Amino acid sequence: MLPLQRLIFRVKRFFLRFSISCYKRHKFNRLFRNCLILIVGLLILNIINGVLFSTILFFQESSDEPDYDLDTRPYYKTIEMKKRFDISGNYLIVQNFMQYQSNLTNNAHLLALNLHTNIENLHLLLNHTKVWDGPISLSIYVKSIRASDDIDYASIWLRCNRRLFKVLNIHLVISATAYERSISNQHHSHNIKYAVSCQHLTYINHTEETDSTPYPSNLLRNIARLGTTPSTVQYILTLDIDIFPVSDLFHHLVSFYTQIKLIEEFNRTLYVIPAFEIHIDTVKRGTLLPQNKRELILLWNDNQLQPLQADVCPTCQFLTNYQAWKQEASEDKIVPLFRPHYSQPWQPYYIGPKDVPTFDARFKSHAHARISQCCESFMAGYDYVVLNNVYLYRLGFLDKSQLPATEFMDDDTSVLLFDQFREDLAKHYLNTTRKYMEREEIINSIDTHLINAPPSRTIKNRLKNFLGFPKSINSEYIIDDEQCSWSSNTLLCATVFLEDAVNYQCITHKITEKYLLIHRWFSSPMIKKIHQIMLITNLCLAFFERPSSFSETSDVRDKPHRINFPFFILMIVEGVTLVWFSIYIFAKIMCVGIKQIQRRFWIIIFLIVVIYSSCEWFVMLVFLNQLYYGIRLRRIFRPVFMIESSPLMKKAFQALNANSLTIIASISLALIHILFFAAMAMFLFPRSDNRPDSQGSTYFSNLHDAVLHLLVLHSTANNPDVMMPAYSDYRLNALFFIIFVIIGIYWIQNIVTAVVYRAFRGYFLSSIINSQLRRRIAVRASFEILKQRMTYGGLIETRDTVPISVVQTVLNYASINKWHTKWISERLSELMLENETINLDQYSNTMKLLDLNPKLAPELHIQALGDNILDRCKAICRSKYFDLIGTIFAILSVLFVTIEVSNRPVNTDYMDLVAFTLPMAIANCCFLLYFALEIILKAWAFGPLNFFRSSTMHILEATVAFTCFILQILFLVIHGTPIVSMIYLEMVKKQKPIFSLWAAIKVCNMLFIYRLVRFLPASKNIRIIVGTIFDEFRNGGAFFGLLFSFYYAYSILGMELFGGVMDDFYIRYNKSNITICGTYEQLEYWPNGFDDFYSSIITLYNVMVVNQWDVFVDGFRNATNSYWSELYFIFWYLFVTNIGLNVCLALSGDIHDAKKQRADQNEELIVSNMYDIYRSQIKEPSSEEITEQLSKHPYINFCQRSAEGINLS
Repeated sequence: MLPLQRLIFRVKRFFLRFSISCYKRHKFNRLFRNCLILIVGLLILNIINGVLFSTILFFQESSDEPDYDLDTRPYYKTIEMKKRFDISGNYLIVQNFMQYQSNLTNNAHLLALNLHTNIENLHLLLNHTKVWDGPISLSIYVKSIRASDDIDYASIWLRCNRRLFKVLNIHLVISATAYERSISNQHHSHNIKYAVSCQHLTYINHTEETDSTPYPSNLLRNIARLGTTPSTVQYILTLDIDIFPVSDLFHHLVSFYTQIKLIEEFNRTLYVIPAFEIHIDTVKRGTLLPQNKRELILLWNDNQLQPLQADVCPTCQFLTNYQAWKQEASEDKIVPLFRPHYSQPWQPYYIGPKDVPTFDARFKSHAHARISQCCESFMAGYDYVVLNNVYLYRLGFLDKSQLPATEFMDDDTSVLLFDQFREDLAKHYLNTTRKYMEREEIINSIDTHLINAPPSRTIKNRLKNFLGFPKSINSEYIIDDEQCSWSSNTLLCATVFLEDAVNYQCITHKITEKYLLIHRWFSSPMIKKIHQIMLITNLCLAFFERPSSFSETSDVRDKPHRINFPFFILMIVEGVTLVWFSIYIFAKIMCVGIKQIQRRFWIIIFLIVVIYSSCEWFVMLVFLNQLYYGIRLRRIFRPVFMIESSPLMKKAFQALNANSLTIIASISLALIHILFFAAMAMFLFPRSDNRPDSQGSTYFSNLHDAVLHLLVLHSTANNPDVMMPAYSDYRLNALFFIIFVIIGIYWIQNIVTAVVYRAFRGYFLSSIINSQLRRRIAVRASFEILKQRMTYGGLIETRDTVPISVVQTVLNYASINKWHTKWISERLSELMLENETINLDQYSNTMKLLDLNPKLAPELHIQALGDNILDRCKAICRSKYFDLIGTIFAILSVLFVTIEVSNRPVNTDYMDLVAFTLPMAIANCCFLLYFALEIILKAWAFGPLNFFRSSTMHILEATVAFTCFILQILFLVIHGTPIVSMIYLEMVKKQKPIFSLWAAIKVCNMLFIYRLVRFLPASKNIRIIVGTIFDEFRNGGAFFGLLFSFYYAYSILGMELFGGVMDDFYIRYNKSNITICGTYEQLEYWPNGFDDFYSSIITLYNVMVVNQWDVFVDGFRNATNSYWSELYFIFWYLFVTNIGLNVCLALSGDIHDAKKQRADQNEELIVSNMYDIYRSQIKEPSSEEITEQLSKHPYINFCQRSAEGINLS
């Protein structure tokens, strides 16, 4: 026997023995078989993934361009159609000569790269397209008598390399001489056709150059900037063609600008990127170019690299401060390092807003070409900030021998042009306070503008900040450079006003130190959280108080056993909440004052309810025992505590109260309509003694029944039941009911809807405008307080400006979000560069940063990817195709689970069920394993923190995937098979309620259908609808709270009126044993009642849905033997159901209109608060309006003259 045959024989014998041993161990055999099936299924899924991704990557790979014939005449026709001359008439401009478009990644449209070059250096464009994933705009200069050959070469070269371009716009600047001699007649030629071979394409430089037109560098820069597309570009980086960005610069800049884009309207900053020169010998030796700052510093220390223009013009890059940049630690993200004060001849490369001043076209190949634009940008109000951890580079050291004379700083022509430019600049910016600094001042001031991280805080301060304690003001006085001081009470008052602005609170409270401290503490986050806990505890007591809601069922037929909680414990808990509410309301009264309280309705109501609740609680605890089941009115008034604590809920009540008479009138009109038709019905359908089932006998026997049944018909709950007896007698009787419904529902009911809709139409907008007014008043008040100071001689004086250091101190003391504090401090630092004081306009504009929403500026730093294998794998996991395949598998998983569950009753035999569902069960196991691996791979590709912080959907995905996977593993370990167990089927057949492990897996598996939600915003109209739904749930808390308040109070009232009546009614029903079709008893509505708080809420909900709500009315009328019980349900239907649903309609319509307007303006549709929805519709209050409101302050006279000052004692 050959060795190979012997080896095969041994392998077969091993597997035979192993299979026999597994056969003897049945459980191990099943487990091993299932595991093997899972592994095979996973391998099949990976093969499918591999094939799909390989196909995708294959189609994305660029192939060699085949040879083709190219006719260049269309390009010359384009030149003729788009040509225009510049102002000087020496250059001809062709905007958008060629364009290449492709889909960009998310946020890639934020940044654009502007380049300029001549034909000779066109090949350097590839170095930019390889690393820049955003739009590129390139201006090409064409000259010489052979300019047509240069254009032909450029057209062919661009076509050959077009697969490497994402979004590229090509513009031409042609010298007038070259156009006249070589290009003007080319579009009429008949033989401009080339047989192109891209692999052998080379550029031939024309040595017979006779065109002396200078290279228009600034004109080229302006043309490239003007042709930047798409229109959504917000920031631009202008480079020379031989200055290259580092590989991950684009993605770092996108992440950086994604964080700061919301405050760009307040932050006019140009971010400087240091540039370096790499020695040409380093490149020739094949040394890898530096990929990060650490590698760059190694080459720098080895003298293979130096700062840009170090040998040509050292002062041109002096303010970049390369040594300070070198000493700063290297990180993986962009960090602003320091802020130099601009002085010429600094000419940095920077990225900034697209509205930065343009380049002066008078400068051509001159040394001051870029310097002039940097000077004008500084004079226009832009500041420079040097960035750390990013850089640009140039291949080869610059040498003076390589430059023409015009590019030296001492060139006479360049100096004269720059002097003229400075004169024009001074005339253009007459009102600016900016000026250049001398170089000696710059040297001494560079270190003072370093942007340092905030000092570390102690554990004690961190704990205070976490708990929400207000920051204490430790300094008794703060003294500025002019020996003026601000007392601690002044700083405290300004701090409290600033915190009032943060919280949209009114400032009409006392301003003495004691009351300011009380107000500040009760407005702090910690006290607010405690108050919320007390509110929730007080409201939840209704579930625990007798009769308790903790029972298995509320059906009176089962006589449910309730879990009763100790009476004294519940009373103590309620007493604690009442004590807290008393402290809360008395502290507010102390701060606001007795006279001001008289104007505040809700504080008075809160005080009355607290006093009455405390008295009733005390009587219950002392004089009555725990067996008392009488009326407890204090429970009905509990929602008042919640309403007073919510400004939006109070505004909703005000809106309802303002239109209450109109609403009552419209409802009265509906009732009159019902009463009129009820009387008409009694005449038209009289009672018949011969036919007991006649219309008059059944529905219109008396006025009460007629009104009630028509009211039910008005709600469409008993249609067409009420019409059938009359319609069966005579065909035309149906007209009565049709006319009633048309008038009542389609006319009067719509009037009610319109009235309620108008009452709440614009409610959010008006509420936000009022809130913004309160914020602006508080900001203005804080500034007015800080204007007052004490001089060295002890006199009180008021000035129009405040030192920025004092404002920064107040900002540090105030309890403000860290995100807002950071950006406000940043803005104050920028203002400090111009002046040490701040005026009212600057202070107000700075504090407008409080309006920005930090949730719309996610601080996520996603690592840029390279070309190695791991980065390619990460790119695959980040791609939308990977997500799409996972979604397809999720749909298949849900489909298999549906089929598996739906066919279970069909296959009554267990073996048939196993044979039918086994393939789908195995496939589902493979899907669950894939979903778990998908989450792991995505977290690895994006980074765990970035992946889970970027969206709550990712957290939901991971939770569902791993829960399903763990439950499936447990099921396999316990049962050894993915098929449903026979025990579970037997329990289901016996109709015993059981929630097994298998059922938990299938329920969890069905949750994967939520992945389809992410495809809903694909359409603009669907995005509007989805945004409306999200914002209605997120910001409709006031309306939902209002509805909950009605539910709460009405449920407690129902418990007081109808508690226990259904028990007696059920006993009477069993004795009579008479059942009428369609009644409360026949429909078995016994679980609906008012025996406990939970069942009361459910009963009111069923009535609000209005389907058969008349059954509840009849049932409780028969249970109480009183017609007055009907009023309880009728009032609930008229005032809560109608008004509540119409309020929700007004809410949805208002948000939808705002969403539509934001969509038309291409703004974000799903935001986190109402201020962002209506931002574009809010107008700033005028200074006169703010001053008028300040003059009404009861405790501060803001109208006092500056000599008198403001009295804070």
